[in-house]
Amino acid sequence: TEQAVQFIESNKNKPFFLYLPHTMPHIPLASTPKFRGKSAGGFYGDTIEEIDWSVGQVLDTLRKHELQGDTWVVYASDNGPWKLKNGHGGSAVPLRGYKFSTYEGGMRVPCIMWWPGTISANTVCDEIASTIDLLPTIAKITGAKLPMHRVIDGKNIAALVRDEPDAKSPHDAYYYYRGKRLESVRSGKWKLRRSAPKKKDPSKITIELYDLEADISETTNLADKHPSIVSKLTESMDAFDQARLADAAT
Repeated sequence: TEQAVQFIESNKNKPFFLYLPHTMPHIPLASTPKFRGKSAGGFYGDTIEEIDWSVGQVLDTLRKHELQGDTWVVYASDNGPWKLKNGHGGSAVPLRGYKFSTYEGGMRVPCIMWWPGTISANTVCDEIASTIDLLPTIAKITGAKLPMHRVIDGKNIAALVRDEPDAKSPHDAYYYYRGKRLESVRSGKWKLRRSAPKKKDPSKITIELYDLEADISETTNLADKHPSIVSKLTESMDAFDQARLADAAT
């Protein structure tokens, strides 16, 4: 955080890009004495309190130099919480699952964006987007060119960022991999999971279909009630995975 503040101070008179990936709250946890015992959430909560304070230092520096109107701040996590005991893990409630799973609790994370004068306060966006969309969006906003020698999975979400009227996600579907195996897809309100044991056995594949608008906690499997949706999303998954393998081969 101190280095981030120094970086802003040194580059305040020219365009800059700051990527600040806090090591915490990845294990092993840590917090300085100033924050130990401060949170009702235990050691993990103390760590989060310190991260929040650190982000505040960055925002205060932007305000100090009157850069807030020209700076887009994105605050998000890369995945859901660890499933750990002894107060070292977080919670994704009401979402189901944890890090390493393709349930919503493993993949869906909070994202807060701040850009005074461009992003209106107290607005909420329910459209699906991902950190992979940041590269093409930053390129669009800054006028930079995307690399042409590779496939770019992300899409420009500037319309969502600016809360433009009727702005929709540029993703018709979003695919969830677990390692190298495509395990789930989301399209609109529907989420299909196709999971198997570590030792692949087609006879043991589990099919789950959830309506995320009505069931954000993924508690009610609707696969048997909507076979046509299961079939459509399964075809979508297979086509996407085959295209990915073809791209990798070339």
